[in-house]
Amino acid sequence: MAKRINIVLFGIGNTGSALINKVIKGRKNLVLEHGLDLRFPVITNSTVAFFEKEGANYSWEANFIQFAIPFKLEDVLYYLMDNNIENIIAVDATASAALALEYHDLIKSGFSIVTVNESLNDLPADVGKRLELLAESRGLEFRQVANIKGKDAAADALFDAILDVAEKRRKVA
Repeated sequence: MAKRINIVLFGIGNTGSALINKVIKGRKNLVLEHGLDLRFPVITNSTVAFFEKEGANYSWEANFIQFAIPFKLEDVLYYLMDNNIENIIAVDATASAALALEYHDLIKSGFSIVTVNESLNDLPADVGKRLELLAESRGLEFRQVANIKGKDAAADALFDAILDVAEKRRKVA
């Protein structure tokens, strides 16, 4: 049986949208070749979030437009806990400095993190290393994918990092 990995995607601009479409397009291959079932229970932009509804068809763009609601990070955490969603990878496809400052709390809440957020580079140099150590101490991962130009290249780099993190999760389980 495929290991379900739940991705909370922050940012559905060019890179985030390309990532979702890549996962959807390769879903069958991911299950058959990697034993992974990647899902997006929460998708956000800077102001609203779509929280997956059980049994809804997976048409993320239509669902996001129709059902997205204003949110705070606490709403995302509550939704995930309330629905017993595990094996979570937070994927940051934004340039939000505010979100980068939340990584510490996300890791403490049980999230592995994969990010292309370049504002992380504006924080003190040791922040990334401290986040890696915190994640490692909790059996999680922190990956910063840096210096990627273009939405497709960034989506590919995020996808590869997600697969790497998910494979480690699958092997541990």
